[in-house]
Amino acid sequence: MDLVSIIIPVYKTEQYLKECMDSVLNQTWPALEIILVDDGSPDSAPAMCDKYTVRYSNIKVIHQKNSGLGLSRNAGLERAEGKYVLFLDSDDCLDGPEAVKRLVLCAREKKADIVTGGFRRFHHAEISAVNVPHLREGAYTKTTDFRFKGFFMYGHLAYNWGKLYRKEFLDKYNLKCRAYPFTQDKAHNMACYAYEPVYAFLDDSVYLYRINEESVTYKYKENLMPVWIEIATDFRDFLKERGIQKRYWDFMAFHIFFGSFFLAKQELQFKQHGIMDAARILKEYGKNPFVKRAMLSLAKGKYIREIQPLSWKIVIRTASVLFCIHAYWLFAAGIAVLRKLKIDSRITRSRYKGENNR
Repeated sequence: MDLVSIIIPVYKTEQYLKECMDSVLNQTWPALEIILVDDGSPDSAPAMCDKYTVRYSNIKVIHQKNSGLGLSRNAGLERAEGKYVLFLDSDDCLDGPEAVKRLVLCAREKKADIVTGGFRRFHHAEISAVNVPHLREGAYTKTTDFRFKGFFMYGHLAYNWGKLYRKEFLDKYNLKCRAYPFTQDKAHNMACYAYEPVYAFLDDSVYLYRINEESVTYKYKENLMPVWIEIATDFRDFLKERGIQKRYWDFMAFHIFFGSFFLAKQELQFKQHGIMDAARILKEYGKNPFVKRAMLSLAKGKYIREIQPLSWKIVIRTASVLFCIHAYWLFAAGIAVLRKLKIDSRITRSRYKGENNR
């Protein structure tokens, strides 16, 4: 029986931890190692973690000074003894008692290094339909279109949660999580991708993602720009330092492009003079040499011809041209219109199948 190590970083989630743990303890897969990483949580969560270790012999707890999500996952990885690793955020849950079983059986059948399942979002009593991966396996995983869809268009490959990792794969290439204050999941999975893992996909939902408005996801990020650029430049340096021949410039170019969208959307959402503030931040973003190079390559059509969705070809090419001719106000106004028409929310809803209630 293959042992699965479930790593759960814990920080300020006392009100959610029991629901999270119940979803793990109710799993039908019998070979589980549960590692709770108390990241210096100031609430009652550390004491709750200790109580679980007294009641269950397969639960370990690590207490550490506050280090952030990425380093907490690394602390759990160092203690993990399973053949497979599954990351679970302590305000989320596994979706149903067979979630781990489905992931393991898929990993075995496909001989996969990384298995990505579907997920559902929930908020109080409401729960979404299933967001399926929309991705194919095999040789297609080596293509620009796969990278674009997996990390940017659909985003399933950009999360650490909802996945089963073969630990030997992570250990062989020393693939640790990064210490960024956000988007650390994408950075880790970009590094994993560079070593060409065997991917497998499940349309079944294996993960319940809580819409937690207190989390960093829903707050204004003062350091969004420098961190976003750092992720791209660090990935470039990672490839060079590891001697990886493929440069994956499309990866970095699309990452930089979507950074411009997120920067503008953040200003539009949180600032009083949204379009003006968005134009100002885009202008600052455009001063960075790495950003200039990436956006210019997309404006010339590079990499875009290698992706399939026509709508995204048009959007990326048009927006990149506007960016490169310094039409930042028009760029920001365009995003404002898309938000007004709720195009982004419509795109998000299109990824889900059917309707469910909790």
